[in-house]
Amino acid sequence: MSVRGRKFFDALRHRWMNQSRLRLPCPPYHSPEYWDHVYKDMDPDDVHEWGGFDLHSGLLEFRYEKLLRHGDGAKVQPVEGLHTTTFAECMGISQLSTPEEAIQRYDELQNDGGNESVLVLGCGTSKIGEQILMNSFVGPVLQVDISSKVIQLLTKRYRKYLEEASVKRMEFIVDDARGLTALSPESVGGGVLDKGLIDVLHCSADAISMEDDDDSSGGGNGGERGENDDIRGVVDSVHRALQPSRPFVFFSKSSHEYMLRRTLGSVQWNGEIRKKWMDIQVMKLVDLDVYLYRFVKADGSVETTATATTPRIRFTPSKKRRKR
Repeated sequence: MSVRGRKFFDALRHRWMNQSRLRLPCPPYHSPEYWDHVYKDMDPDDVHEWGGFDLHSGLLEFRYEKLLRHGDGAKVQPVEGLHTTTFAECMGISQLSTPEEAIQRYDELQNDGGNESVLVLGCGTSKIGEQILMNSFVGPVLQVDISSKVIQLLTKRYRKYLEEASVKRMEFIVDDARGLTALSPESVGGGVLDKGLIDVLHCSADAISMEDDDDSSGGGNGGERGENDDIRGVVDSVHRALQPSRPFVFFSKSSHEYMLRRTLGSVQWNGEIRKKWMDIQVMKLVDLDVYLYRFVKADGSVETTATATTPRIRFTPSKKRRKR
């Protein structure tokens, strides 16, 4: 579906159907059983890329329009025109000249008690995790999916990174992105990347209210969070896992009037949002026909709500970050 097609779809669901009892049928994307069924007949080499793009087909360097930015306690007027940036700049992580240099840098960070880990949510059968390492990013790459079946497939596909590599910089985790209980608080020192999870959850979720803009406290209709609000659960879990000043980057075909309400409860730059996120950016990637959302965790925001009995993957917070 194109951005234009999604605009019609969202308007239909959230503006008209919100006033009726009609609901569009949609698969249970939140269910591990659903995804295990999807992957049960797949082979390790089968690949599906949400949106039809990956690092090698549009993300290493991309052109974009600045649509919206909130930061420094106020709305920042976006600069018109086309801009160019890179995946490294967007994620705020180091890209070295060769994979060997990246491994050396990884060892240095490990010795210093730091990390540039990249957490890939709802990884599915995407190759983007491998591409991060192939393109000389430091890592490690932590790939998370709710389906144990797809994690088994990826474990077979990437045996060379798990069993044959002298330095292990790839990890696979069966976990629910709405909780991320396998990760310790503030353990992700690079950033979190989602290429499709939030978007499909948005498509399967109930309609949202469009009347939260005049409530500066974030407690309007769009700011309410029900027990079954999967997307807000994902965003809260990501916030807990990130180190301060680190980004959460995700993609969607839906515009910010829907996705900011869905993820944050409001399109307004209110006090509740500023407590958690110091910078919010929305870009349109013109060559890929998709929106990129970038949330940067605020300093001093620490949450420790992970389940204590669940084994966790811990990376000690970085003492010093290398300048790129």
